Amino acid sequence: MDIFGDLCMEKKLKSIEPKKSFLFLRWGLLLLVIPIFLIVSDKPFLFEKFWITFALAIVYNIIFTILYSKNKLVKKKFGIIFYTDILLISVFSYFLGGLQSDIYILLFFIIAYYSTSRDVSSTVKISIFTIIVYCISTLLYEMGNLKELNFIKLAIRGMFIIFAAYGISSIIIKVKTYDELHKREFKRARTDKLTGLANRHYFDQKLEEEALYAEYSRKPLNVLMFDIDNFKVYNDSYGHIEGDKLLSLFGDIILQSIRRTDIPVRYGGEEFIILIRDLDLDMAKNVGDRIRHQLERENMNLENKKNSTKVTVSCGIAQFPKHSNNIKKVVEYADKALYHAKETGKNKVVCYDEVIKLSGELEVNKAKSS
Repeated sequence: MDIFGDLCMEKKLKSIEPKKSFLFLRWGLLLLVIPIFLIVSDKPFLFEKFWITFALAIVYNIIFTILYSKNKLVKKKFGIIFYTDILLISVFSYFLGGLQSDIYILLFFIIAYYSTSRDVSSTVKISIFTIIVYCISTLLYEMGNLKELNFIKLAIRGMFIIFAAYGISSIIIKVKTYDELHKREFKRARTDKLTGLANRHYFDQKLEEEALYAEYSRKPLNVLMFDIDNFKVYNDSYGHIEGDKLLSLFGDIILQSIRRTDIPVRYGGEEFIILIRDLDLDMAKNVGDRIRHQLERENMNLENKKNSTKVTVSCGIAQFPKHSNNIKKVVEYADKALYHAKETGKNKVVCYDEVIKLSGELEVNKAKSS
């Protein structure tokens, strides 16, 4: 199997494993655990109703398994399944002796599994629902003998559910806090602090991945390399603060001019790169020109100075796999096209095709002169 196929298969397997584990848990509870509670129960006069409910539960679980396996359960509807499970377990509790059966323990599994993908408020809601439904099923079972019902034991079980919900909520809060910190650290590690664009480290990681996508989708990948003209002179003349403002402004212009699927990068200093999928060279050049014109139209208002100044940018473009099957070579060619733009007047967008054409003409002239 090819590399891209291996990557797709690995991703597919990772998405299947959680589904299988969840389905195994559900069928294990239904076919193994619940019958065990039946075996240890001493209330045979309700066994017939138990098996009717058990058969309905199997049909319900088969329908759920089919929908879940085919991804036809959206997140909002998926939550209803857990509430239905609580109702079923409460019904089984009614058939197996009410307060005398320990099957209520399964309610903790339902709450815990539900809460792993929900927030604290959702955990509280399902816990309250569980207490109400379980108490109702217990009271119905003891309807003719309420005087002998151990209300303290019922209250203690309700408290156990509350404590379980509290413990799970505490874990959810800690996990989400850690997750947010992790996301922030991850974003910092791959983001340029000044411009908010991706940094060189992220670019180096993403470059091969984008080339792989382009190769197997058979669509081009454009590398646009920008360099702000005369930035060193600007920085020396107006100071690093104004220089940082200019870099930040150009980063904003890039973000406003590209699609969500494009990857903008601060490559280093005043150099920027954009990786653009699926566009031909002419359209990619239009993107570069749009960004160049936008910066040219900006008047940089200088702090503590009455005047303003205009700034321009040059851009070089190369395309994978048209100019090379090696993506790193394509970046080099974009750099050469940028260098050509700088050498021939700045404030322009140059494709690597123009560099090749010029090189060809030079070779022809050398041959003629010799």
